Amino acid sequence: MVSVSRYEIVVKKIKEMIEAGELLQGKKLPSEIEMAKRLNVSRATLREAYRILEDEGIINRYHGIGTFIAKTPIIKSGMEELISITKLIEKQGMKPGTKDKAISLLQPSEKEAAMLKLSPNEKIYRIERVRTADGQPVLLCIDRIPEKYIHGDFKFDEESLFEYLHRDLGIFISYAISDVIPVKAQVADVYRKLKMKSKSSVALLLEQLHYDDKDDPIFYSSNYFSSEKFRFYIVRKRI
Repeated sequence: MVSVSRYEIVVKKIKEMIEAGELLQGKKLPSEIEMAKRLNVSRATLREAYRILEDEGIINRYHGIGTFIAKTPIIKSGMEELISITKLIEKQGMKPGTKDKAISLLQPSEKEAAMLKLSPNEKIYRIERVRTADGQPVLLCIDRIPEKYIHGDFKFDEESLFEYLHRDLGIFISYAISDVIPVKAQVADVYRKLKMKSKSSVALLLEQLHYDDKDDPIFYSSNYFSSEKFRFYIVRKRI
């Protein structure tokens, strides 16, 4: 007979309380003393249960603020599918939007030039914007496109960069190579721009280099996703 640890029982009980509606998404939990008393366990056992629940994304703990039942992310996506943010938001039945857009023409950094295979005298357009879903800020996008791909003035007034490249420039994005990096939300002022709970919140950074069907690097993006509003998953198959 397999023995069940005390903290595992607490984890199961808290999950049952959430399912039963006794503990509500987004709501702050009672103090540790009160919860430990309510569940008839020590505070040490409760803290171990909280650690597991936090690892599973069921609760969020904020230093100096308290412990909250995590909200179900409003947007879910598979990591294996390359799709524009606009289409991704629309697939969830939500309206995509953009705010705080800034476009600048500048010299690339050493890293940007290397990623995009640019010569020293070539410039890039840098597009920074906050993407919204039904008016809520959900991610910060920073895209860099070599000036050589833009014909005339760069007038990007729509939601989807993929669509703009395909329709206006005849460039079809075929695939992307991505690095997935958890970062503190204080980086690039993400927590404020995405209205996250605190600077210590975690954002998910997708560094992506997008290629066309000729294997040419077209644009390089840094997308900071709010972990409070996005959840990514991946389908893994046994081979």
